[in-house]
Amino acid sequence: MSVVTLISLILLSLGFAGAEECTMYAAVGKNKVIDHGLELLGQSFHLRWTHDSKIVYDTRKNTEPKPQTTPNGSLLLTNLQLNNTGSYQVTIYDNMGKLVLDKTTRLCVLLPVFKPRLTHTCTDASVSLRCDVANSVDVNVVWSHNRQTLPGSTDKTLTITKAMLKPVDRYVCTVSNKASEEKSDDVNPECTEDSSSTVLLFGMKLWLMVAILAGGGGLLLILIVITLVCACLPACMLAFLLTITTPVVTQWFTL
Repeated sequence: MSVVTLISLILLSLGFAGAEECTMYAAVGKNKVIDHGLELLGQSFHLRWTHDSKIVYDTRKNTEPKPQTTPNGSLLLTNLQLNNTGSYQVTIYDNMGKLVLDKTTRLCVLLPVFKPRLTHTCTDASVSLRCDVANSVDVNVVWSHNRQTLPGSTDKTLTITKAMLKPVDRYVCTVSNKASEEKSDDVNPECTEDSSSTVLLFGMKLWLMVAILAGGGGLLLILIVITLVCACLPACMLAFLLTITTPVVTQWFTL
């Protein structure tokens, strides 16, 4: 193994060892309470909160801006932003200066997931449902059928057979990350006939032409006869006039 590779592995291992895991998650724009876990504290206790080693709240010091706290001294963070990510440490001392609590919480602030858009595509024998979400990084997908979670369905695409579909069926996809969750609108994946795949005959659907020829043959025959009569009407009138006038003309020449 080369020296460069060995050094790279050592640095990578140190990086993983030094990385802190998140113990709490919150979404951008939301509020979050970081609780120290103790009961209501008296006025004699000395309470201090730090964010990445910087003091953000201290009952015995003035900190600007001073964040809010709950009645028991838990830290209340409002309108969270990405830069609020970090380690929050609380230290509590009693009136004798004795350490009562030293606790660190690693908060990770994430972008919230957006409401997904559920669409469907029909094929000859099946229907494909697709769950589209704008920010799809590290997003989990769960499918529901008539408000019942479909176990094992975690892909962004769900395929079902047309034989399984019922008029009352409703499908929903839910997307989430570790800080937020959103659901799509209910969708009833109805499949209408695709005109592009319909066989046409003389510009009309094949089944319609068959119905006309099979069940409406008499009507079609009448229409054909009327059409032929209308087309031949001038010739018929000329023949009729010749039949009437020919004897008269013959008799006149005879005289």
